[in-house]
Amino acid sequence: MSGPSQEAIHFARIEALLDAALDLPEDERKHWLDTACANDPALHGEVTRLLDAMARSVGFLENPEDAVPVSDDMSGQRLGPWRLLQPTGQGGTGEVWLAERADGRFEQQVAVKLLHRWREDTSARLEREQALLARLDHPGIARLIDAGAMADGRPYMVMEYIAGRSLIEHCEQGALPLVARLALFLQVCDAVAYAHRHLVVHCDLKPQNILLRPGGRVALLDFGIARLIDVDLRAPTVSGAGIAQLTPWYAAPEQLSGAEPTTSADVYALGLILHELLTGQSPWGSKAGSGGLALLERTLVGPPPAPSTQAGTPSQARQLRGDLDAIVARALQPEPDARYASVEALRDDLARHLSRQPVHARGDAFFYRLGCTLRRHWLLAGVSSLLVLSVLAGSFSVMLAQRQTERERDAARTEALRAKGVRDALAHMFRDAGQRSDAAGALTAKQILQQAAARIDAHFSDDPATAAQVLHALGELHLYINDYAAAEPLLRNWLARESLVDDPDMAADVRFALAEALFRMGQAAEAVDLLHAAQSHWQGLPQRHAERLLTSRMLQSQLERQRGEIELGIQTLEASLPQRLQRSGEEDFETAALLTNLGAAYIQAGRIDEGIQTSQRAMRVWRSLHLEAGNDALNTLNNLAAAYFRRGELEQAAAHFEMALAIRRAAFGPSAATAALIGNQARMLQARGDVSAALELIEEAEPMALTHAGDASPLTLSLQVTRAELLLSSGAHAPASEVLDLLEARDDVPALLQLRLALSRTWLLRDSGEPVAASQHLQSVRAMADQLGPQAQPLRAQIEAMAASLR
Repeated sequence: MSGPSQEAIHFARIEALLDAALDLPEDERKHWLDTACANDPALHGEVTRLLDAMARSVGFLENPEDAVPVSDDMSGQRLGPWRLLQPTGQGGTGEVWLAERADGRFEQQVAVKLLHRWREDTSARLEREQALLARLDHPGIARLIDAGAMADGRPYMVMEYIAGRSLIEHCEQGALPLVARLALFLQVCDAVAYAHRHLVVHCDLKPQNILLRPGGRVALLDFGIARLIDVDLRAPTVSGAGIAQLTPWYAAPEQLSGAEPTTSADVYALGLILHELLTGQSPWGSKAGSGGLALLERTLVGPPPAPSTQAGTPSQARQLRGDLDAIVARALQPEPDARYASVEALRDDLARHLSRQPVHARGDAFFYRLGCTLRRHWLLAGVSSLLVLSVLAGSFSVMLAQRQTERERDAARTEALRAKGVRDALAHMFRDAGQRSDAAGALTAKQILQQAAARIDAHFSDDPATAAQVLHALGELHLYINDYAAAEPLLRNWLARESLVDDPDMAADVRFALAEALFRMGQAAEAVDLLHAAQSHWQGLPQRHAERLLTSRMLQSQLERQRGEIELGIQTLEASLPQRLQRSGEEDFETAALLTNLGAAYIQAGRIDEGIQTSQRAMRVWRSLHLEAGNDALNTLNNLAAAYFRRGELEQAAAHFEMALAIRRAAFGPSAATAALIGNQARMLQARGDVSAALELIEEAEPMALTHAGDASPLTLSLQVTRAELLLSSGAHAPASEVLDLLEARDDVPALLQLRLALSRTWLLRDSGEPVAASQHLQSVRAMADQLGPQAQPLRAQIEAMAASLR
C-alpha cells in the first residue's frame, strides 16, 4: 500500500484542527490554534480563514435553509414513547441523551442519539446506522431498541442504555491482572467478529466505544461511520468528512490516507486497543496528546513500539515479551494484507496464548512450539513425569526383588507395567491433542480427558488393573477442571474394579476424590460415608498418611457446615491451620487452600471481618506463588466478593466478582465453578435492582451448572431459587410460581435455600392479593430463620421488610 498523499494529509490536518477547535469555547480557539500551528503559518492562516467563515455563517459549510439546529434544552421532550431526561455525551456530529419510557407500559431507561445539526445527508447517515444495527443481535453489541423521527422530520435512534465504564477505565481502576484484561478483550473480538460476519465494519473502534455492562460483559457502541462490506450504501468515503469523523489515534493508515476501510481496519484498531490494554498507555506516546496534527503525522514515524518496551515494571515486561508483543505487532502491520486475515484469527492467537499453545504470530519454530506444549500441559506433564519416575522406581524395586524372592520380583514387575500403562495412556492424550490441534483447532481440556476415558476399555481390555489406575488419574483431572458430573462415573468405575487392583491406599484416594465430587453434586450423605472410609484407612497409619488426613479436613469441614454445624466446621479448620503451617509454612499451595476454606467458613458464619482478613491472607499467598489467576485463587476472589456483598459494599463486591469471572471464563471455560461465579454476579445485580441483566446471567449459568454439577447439586438449586426471585421482581408471577412449585416438591434442598424459597412464596402470596395467607406463611419463615441462626442473617432485612409490607 502506498503512503498517504501530501494533498490528503494536508486536507486531513485542516479537518482535524477544525474539529478540535470547534470543541473549544470560541474565546479559547485563537490561543489554541496559535500553539498548535506555531511552526506552520500557512496552515494557521487556512484554518483561521475557515473559522472566520464559520463565525460569519449560520452553519459551517452548510446551507442555513436546510440545516436545522438541535434545541439546546430538550429535557422533558417526548419522542414517541420516550421522554428525554439529560444529555450524557456528545461528539463532533451528535449527542446522546438519557431517556425513559413514558407511555406507562413498563419502566426502562434508554440512550437516544440525536444530531447537533440536521440536514438530508446527515439524516441519511443516522438512518444508515439504524439499518446496520438492525442487522446485529449479539450480547457484545448495544441493542437497537427503536427509531423514529421528530415532528420536524429529524431522525432519532433509541439504543440500549449501558451505565458502565469504558474498557480501559474498568481495567485501570480495577487494577485487573493481565489474564482478566485479555479475557475482556476476547469478548470485544467476539463482538467485532460477529459484526464482520454480518458484513458490517465498525470503522471507529476505540476504548470509549467499548463499555462494561454491570454483569462484566463488554458492549460495543457507536456504529456512526460503520460500513457494509458487501454493498455501497452511498455513504461518504472516509477521506475528507470521514477523516474528521473517525478517531485518528485508533485509525488504520489506509483510513488516514482516504482508502476504503475493510475488516482489516478494525483489526488494526483492535491492535491499538490491545496495546493500551496491556500497557495502560497509547503506543504513540506524546503523539496521542498533541492535537490532530501530531496524530496524523504518526503515519510517518514508523510502527508503534512493542508493548513490553512500555511496560511499567520488569515483571510486566516479561509477561508481555514474546507472544503478546508478536500478536500486537501482527495486528498493527501498516500493510493490511500483512495483518491478521480476520478478527477471528487475532482472537484465536490470543486464546492460544492463554492456553499456552504456540501463537501463529511467532511462526513455527520447533523449540518454541515444544516449550508451549510443555507449558500448556503442565499438569498432565507433571503427572506423566511422576509416572516416569515411578516406573524407574519400579525398575529399581525389581533389582532388589531379584535378591529376595521370585514373588516379590513379579509383583514389582506387575506394578511397573501398570505404571507404564498409565504413562502410555497419558502420552496418547498428548499425541491426540497435538494431532487435533494441528488439523482442526485446539481441543479443550475436557475434550482431551473425555477422549482418553472413552478409550480405556478398548486399550486395556486384557489388563483391568491398569485400566483402573488410568480411571483414577482421569477422574482426578476432571475434578481439577470442576467437571464433577464427568468425574463421578470414572471414579465409580474404579471402585467397581477395586478387587482387581488390590491397592488399599489408592482405594482410599479414590473414595476421597469421589466424596469431593458427590459433595458438590448435592449427594452429601454418600460423600460423608466415603470420606469416613478414606479417613479410617489413613488413620491406621497416621504418620504415613498425615498429609492426606490434613488435606481431607477441608472437605470434612464443608460437609459439617452443610448440615448446619457451622461452628464445628470452623473448629475443624482452625485446628488444622497450625498443623499445616508446621508442615508447609505460610507460602505454600495447601496453606493458601486451607486459608481459602477458613475464610469461606467465617463468611458463612457471619464473621465477615474475619472472613475478609483470612481471604486476603490467602490471596497474598497465591500472589507470592504466582498463582493469582489459578483455579483456587479464583475461589478466594469469589469468597472476598461474597464477603463484601454481605457487608453491603456493593462496588467492592462487583469489582471482585467481575475480575474472578473474567479470568475464569477465559482460563477455564464452562464449568461448575464458572456457573457459581455467574450466579453470584447475578445476585449482585439483583441487589442493585438490575433484574433484566441478572436474569440473563442466570439463563447462562443454570444449564452450565446442570451439565457440570447435576440437577441435585446445591449450585443448580441455588440458581433456580435465584431465578424464581428475579421472576418475582419482574412481576412474572406465573413462571415464578412454577419454579417454586418444582423446588418445594424436592426433599434435597439445603436449609438456607429452603428459607429463600419460603420467603419467595410469602412474596408471591402477598403480590397475588392474599395478605392473610402471606402473613401466616411469614411466621414459618421466621421460625426457619431462627433455627438457622447466623446463616439466616443476610435474609433478616428482607424478612422484616416483608413483615412491614403486610401490616
